[in-house]
Amino acid sequence: MTTLRPDVARAAYARWPDLAPAWTDALSGELADVCAALSVTPTGRTFPARSAHVIEATTGSGARLVLRSTPDPHAVHQAAVLARLAQAGLAPAVHLVRQTVTGVWTAMDIVEPGTSFAEREPKPRDLASIATMLRTLSTEQAPPSVPSIMGWLRTRLTDPPADDQPPHRGPEPAAVRQTATLVLDQLATHMPAALCHADLSPPNLLHGNSRLWFIDPRGMSGEAAYDIAVLALKLSDDQLDTARALARSIALSSGTDPDRAEAWVSVADAATV
Repeated sequence: MTTLRPDVARAAYARWPDLAPAWTDALSGELADVCAALSVTPTGRTFPARSAHVIEATTGSGARLVLRSTPDPHAVHQAAVLARLAQAGLAPAVHLVRQTVTGVWTAMDIVEPGTSFAEREPKPRDLASIATMLRTLSTEQAPPSVPSIMGWLRTRLTDPPADDQPPHRGPEPAAVRQTATLVLDQLATHMPAALCHADLSPPNLLHGNSRLWFIDPRGMSGEAAYDIAVLALKLSDDQLDTARALARSIALSSGTDPDRAEAWVSVADAATV
């Protein structure tokens, strides 16, 4: 079976020191069980992932799948959102979601060529396609079991996690975070419990042969306007004025409220998502 990448092992042990040992010990056996359930064989190819074991496998007919396992205690919510995104035609087809004692496995169709927005800068037609996908997203309901994005953002604004900050920046000053908390309170009064990717950053948008796909959702409910804000912020390299303008443009193209998308930019930036 495919060996766990050293960088993934280090990240998992650093983030979940109480969970990672049992997860790594069980990984080989669980992988064998998942492969047997799907009638697939690992190819030996692994994919970069921050703290998940992600490998390629093939069926007897040559179809290729991506198998993913993580000890993340929130992974069950991520899998639920991924499955709902796939049902809406926004993510690759999901063939398995399995929660074990040590983690959560998912299996989905592989995306080819699979280059992300982080690897290949999106063109205007790509942003137009994303706007269409976000229009679909805005009409979908979130799985009832997943938590709201509100609690996670509020925690990041009041008590920024030192071990979960973007590599090029740290937490924003308290005054900036306090102002953003007021904006978050205003947004919360009219926010639906809708389907939300919640981490629509460039690495999580993949180019397929003839279309784009969402992958690796955060596993929370929210609204499409938040996803627009995160995408605009990341595509603008955290430059607020540029991000706000881009968020408004994408929102207008997708039929989403541009004022809410712009407001979410300020919140996402202050929370250093």
